[in-house]
Amino acid sequence: MAACWILIALCGIEIITVRGKMNYVDLSHSLNSQSHSWPAYKAFELKIVANESLPDGGWYASNDISLNEHTSTHLDAPVHFAMRDGIYYASTIPVERLVGPVSLINLAKKAAVNRDYLVTSSDILEWEETYGQIPKGAIVLFDFNWAQYWDSFEDVFGSDSTNTSTFHFPGVGIDAAKILAQRGVYGVGIDTPSPDSGPVLDHPVHSFLLDKNIYILENVADMSSLPAGGKGVTLVVGAMKIDSGTGGPARLIAMFDDAASSANILSVNLLIILACLFSLSFA
Repeated sequence: MAACWILIALCGIEIITVRGKMNYVDLSHSLNSQSHSWPAYKAFELKIVANESLPDGGWYASNDISLNEHTSTHLDAPVHFAMRDGIYYASTIPVERLVGPVSLINLAKKAAVNRDYLVTSSDILEWEETYGQIPKGAIVLFDFNWAQYWDSFEDVFGSDSTNTSTFHFPGVGIDAAKILAQRGVYGVGIDTPSPDSGPVLDHPVHSFLLDKNIYILENVADMSSLPAGGKGVTLVVGAMKIDSGTGGPARLIAMFDDAASSANILSVNLLIILACLFSLSFA
């Protein structure tokens, strides 16, 4: 009987402490001369300042870089399209808003049928029926599987012209944006160049979300290795802290436990505990 109680205690301790393997996923595109930005913006440039061996046998390397804030995977600070008291600059977004639980909404099938697809309020409500209501403080990511096009300007923007009126890529509808604001999300990310889809020539979603102090992440990289719905995922938004900045390149790091592994261990331990308790009841 004593052995059984010891086994129950050990299994209980393991249930409390067990965690699966921690996974880290980089959701950022690199910065280089091929990085995409809005056509009117300055392209990324890197100039080598030093790249050489030193007389003492050491090594020294340094570069100058020049780019627009809104290049490659980047953050739009609220001040990008809103200006009033309390609006955040890139450097004033509270750090606690740059780390949060992910709600991952995959609409790749709809975007494959319609390059100009706009996320609807129904899309969000249907997602919530499966995964639960989007929590306050969440960072919502929309996955259109657009990262697959990253190496081609024409495929990303849906045009071989830099004329913005010819662009075709999916985005977020204003009704969907309103639901996200109601949920109290801190950030909205998308794997296209803008949450305002290609054919939208003004910026209703930018203006609405940013005026609510909800930052935007654009050109998010491949999200295919994240758990369905973003369950258990925490996102760290490594945004550049630029005083008076309207945004800046960002390193997005998604973190999550290997949930399947943890679940298996917990299930076995729970069965052991139940079996021991059952046997004790007849002792």
